Amino acid sequence: MAVESIMVVLRVRVLRPSAWSARHFSITRQLQQENNKWHTLPPFSPTPTSLHASSSASTTALKWVLRCCPHLPKPLVHKLFRLRQVRRSSSPTIIKRVAAKDTLNSGDTIFLPLSVKHIPTEKKLHSDLTPHHIQFVCSLILHKDPAVLILNKPPGMPVQGGINIKWSLDVLAAACLNFEYPDSPRLVHRLDRDCSGILVMGRTQTSATILHSIFREKTATASDDIGAEKRILQRRYIALVIGCPRRPRGLITASLSKVVIDNGKSDRITIVDNLSLLSSQHAVTEYHVIGSSSHGYTWLELYPLTGRKHQVKKNG
Repeated sequence: MAVESIMVVLRVRVLRPSAWSARHFSITRQLQQENNKWHTLPPFSPTPTSLHASSSASTTALKWVLRCCPHLPKPLVHKLFRLRQVRRSSSPTIIKRVAAKDTLNSGDTIFLPLSVKHIPTEKKLHSDLTPHHIQFVCSLILHKDPAVLILNKPPGMPVQGGINIKWSLDVLAAACLNFEYPDSPRLVHRLDRDCSGILVMGRTQTSATILHSIFREKTATASDDIGAEKRILQRRYIALVIGCPRRPRGLITASLSKVVIDNGKSDRITIVDNLSLLSSQHAVTEYHVIGSSSHGYTWLELYPLTGRKHQVKKNG
């Protein structure tokens, strides 16, 4: 019996490496096929700090992507993380989504969508600009001072660059509207592609940070306390809607939530009834009726009292 037991154990030890090798080869092959869909960045290699030679300086996934891909516009990189299109591999057989603020470990590999290879460099974009482009962008300026740049955004033009978008206001502003400043104007809020209206940009890092914090707060109470005068930010939209409200003025309330679609490649804001969802956000918009037509259309003034993504579109 003792001899038979030893023979069984030996057979297990002989067969297990063979089975493991076949399974490992299959996983590795699947991983290689998956990697063909991604643009692979160099593995993260931490650098020793000056104070402690034995310690390593960590970094976030966002900073590593920006360091490895300086030609990619920063707004596009942020958008890729926001749409959950960035992956990380911490082992040879595992690829998972990674957030912008996640800290990388030594040897971690970051994967971006292959489409980023087709993003033209900033130098290429500048060379494609014609005098007509420059004249058009400069004609959009409504106000310019040392801290703020205000543009009249036309309908149909995207505010932020991205995949398959060559010309956007942030790219054109970076190419044409620096003036005497070394840095490009920075976006502090967004307008939908099909929407026209006033777009505010910060000309310096300080002004952009202040303006961005103001737009992120509830617009009914957001203010900047710089200077003697306390100014309150108020956003006003004009919308043409189907139907007519029962009252000439009032409040529109709804809970909005982000739903990830298309295997994580994009997201959509929807109205939800379940207020207990952690991802839902309460949106409040004040409306005033300007006028209505006999064809069933109504002009509205909309004042968002909270700053939610696509709030006016959904509340309207």
